[in-house]
Amino acid sequence: MSIVNSSKAGLGYLIGAKPLRYAVYVVTALLLLYAALSYTLVPYFLSELLKNNYGQVTGHQLQLGEVKFDPFEARLTIHHLKDSATLWQAQNITIDVELMQSIWQSALVVRGVNVQQLVANLKQDESGLWNFDDVLKHVAAADKKAVEKKSSAKNTPVLIRSVVISNAAIHSNVLALNNLSLAIEPLSVTLKNIDLRGKSLAALSLSAKINKFSSLNITGTIDLQSFQSELDLDITSIPFTWFNASLTPYVALEVLDGFIDTQSHLSIAANGQKNILTSGALRDLKLRPANVEQDVIKWKNLSWRAAAIAIDEKSAKFPLVSLDEFDGQFIIHKDRTNNLQAILLKSTVADSTPSTASGAVANPPENAVASWRFAIDRVAINNAAIGFYDQSLTPSFMVIVQQFSGDILNIASDEQQVAKINLSGNVDGTSPVRLSGEMMPFMALPQADVLLSLEKIDMGSLSPYSAEYAGWRIKKGLLSVDLHYRYEKGLILGKNHVVIDRLVFGEKIRSPRAIDIPLRLGLALLTDENGIAILDAEISGDPKSPAFNVGALVIRVLRNTFKKIISSPFKFLSSLIHSDEDLGRVEFSYGESQLGEQSINKLKLLNEALKKRPAMHLNIQGIYDVVTDTKALQEEQLKSELQKQGLTAEDIRSRGVVWQKMLTNYYQSQGLNNIGATLQGMFHELAALQTVSPERLAKLAHERALAVKQHMVLQLGIASDKLLLMSDVNCVLSRKCSGSAAIFTLEN
Repeated sequence: MSIVNSSKAGLGYLIGAKPLRYAVYVVTALLLLYAALSYTLVPYFLSELLKNNYGQVTGHQLQLGEVKFDPFEARLTIHHLKDSATLWQAQNITIDVELMQSIWQSALVVRGVNVQQLVANLKQDESGLWNFDDVLKHVAAADKKAVEKKSSAKNTPVLIRSVVISNAAIHSNVLALNNLSLAIEPLSVTLKNIDLRGKSLAALSLSAKINKFSSLNITGTIDLQSFQSELDLDITSIPFTWFNASLTPYVALEVLDGFIDTQSHLSIAANGQKNILTSGALRDLKLRPANVEQDVIKWKNLSWRAAAIAIDEKSAKFPLVSLDEFDGQFIIHKDRTNNLQAILLKSTVADSTPSTASGAVANPPENAVASWRFAIDRVAINNAAIGFYDQSLTPSFMVIVQQFSGDILNIASDEQQVAKINLSGNVDGTSPVRLSGEMMPFMALPQADVLLSLEKIDMGSLSPYSAEYAGWRIKKGLLSVDLHYRYEKGLILGKNHVVIDRLVFGEKIRSPRAIDIPLRLGLALLTDENGIAILDAEISGDPKSPAFNVGALVIRVLRNTFKKIISSPFKFLSSLIHSDEDLGRVEFSYGESQLGEQSINKLKLLNEALKKRPAMHLNIQGIYDVVTDTKALQEEQLKSELQKQGLTAEDIRSRGVVWQKMLTNYYQSQGLNNIGATLQGMFHELAALQTVSPERLAKLAHERALAVKQHMVLQLGIASDKLLLMSDVNCVLSRKCSGSAAIFTLEN
């Protein structure tokens, strides 16, 4: 019984377990079939799907190597992908799908996409077309069709947890940068949390090396459909030499060295509005004019902080721009051209901007492209140096303004914005230099009011210029200058205040370029008792005029000023002591050489004026009047003759009976018989018979000059070497003679 019962129980178990076994067989068979299909059919269909989709989107063919699908890991691996036009190729792409998550979310959820050894080749031809331009046109056409079908189509949501592109490279060239070759490698890109429905922002991380030296790093979030973004960009050590070709249309400059570093935040709103907040620096820049040996510009650092740029609004705001250790050179070559002429290119395009009759710019046409607006709150200049070299002189001239530092505030494209300048430095480490003022450079008619002050520049270094243009070397001296220039209503108005301290000239030089300025004579008149000469000159002119030249204007004003002073030097001396006297002339009585009281007083005034101008040297020239002085000398000779006849000086002075009898007898003895002649008439007739030689008149002139010099030296204490007697003048022939006097002229 027990055995039979037990057998029945086992048989029942076997009979009851049979359906389960069959089920296991069926499931196993299905799994085997699924695996077989996954390993064979799924790769085939996926391969065809990828090729078709790629062709529809790009218009190119997609070449694939081996395609594998692991059904249990839900992993698709594609080997050796390549665009048919060789735009790109990749070693491997691996896609991991989360099946259960996809079913639960009714979406395609991808755990990760891993792209290895992606290499892109993006090239420009000589016309500027990229090798992927056909792809862009195809994509644009495909997008248009997709928009038309969007309302009827129902797309499956795609969620990608992570996309990693590792060990990638981009090889390219940029025609605008002189066909520069770019190798962006290694390139690594990571995208996380990608929702192709656009419901969330993907996290982006990118890092790359550019041509093995420069670095690019990007982190942030981005919507891959609308491109709404918040990205931080860090670019390091971009060589500025790359941009040489970009400078060519504007200036003949060659970039020798320099690097760009930037740290920026790019914000792209859902409506496409783009804003950048950026800081950065252009460091170690070095430029020179094309085909010229000398450097013209270099600086250590040009940096900016927290600059806000609104791309759509075309506006830029810079709170601070700093320029550190700027070094600029202005060079005049031996042929008298300069390095700035070598830099600036003449415009080949006529200015087509319409203007009104008054010179103001007319309103732009309605379809004109809006220009960029900018504002710089502060430009900080630190430790700049500006060198001036003139190689056209022998010896050559050099001066350097160094340690130039300060601020330029409120530079803006706004026409009404007033920029303020406050800079200071020194010349050759010893002489202070200051530049201050205000300007409105972007008005239709710009305005400026600027003062450049240079204090106590050693004039010994200016000797090459004084020799070349004034005909005298400078032995020593100090120069201080205030150059106050205004630019308004299209005109330059300048006031030049020049102070020369203890100037001593050296040797005289013959120079074909020497200008006609009586420099030494004018400075002698201007130099006071402390060795200071002050000269004020004003200039004005239209800088648009072809004849306008600031240097020529200043020289012309100086020439006119000096000539005006020298043409009336003693009037100028009188003004120094607030007198109206003519200090250039001392009067004498007819025929006499003794100083009168009035003449002595005038010499005292002249002495006071000369004390204020101790550099003055005077020439003294005695003169005579041919008529009156001759008559006076004739009378003196007659008196001498009468004294020989026995008259005393008292008789002649009193003109008593003795004088009358002697005069009558002498008159008759000379064969004169004018019966009606009076005693006075007899005297004049007798005097007219006297002969006064030209030598006697010249002697009288010399005696007058000597009397003046003796009084000025012995009585007034003036150094003898400051007064030189002039040789005798024949006043019969000379037009310089006018009266009985001694006249002063300036010793040049």
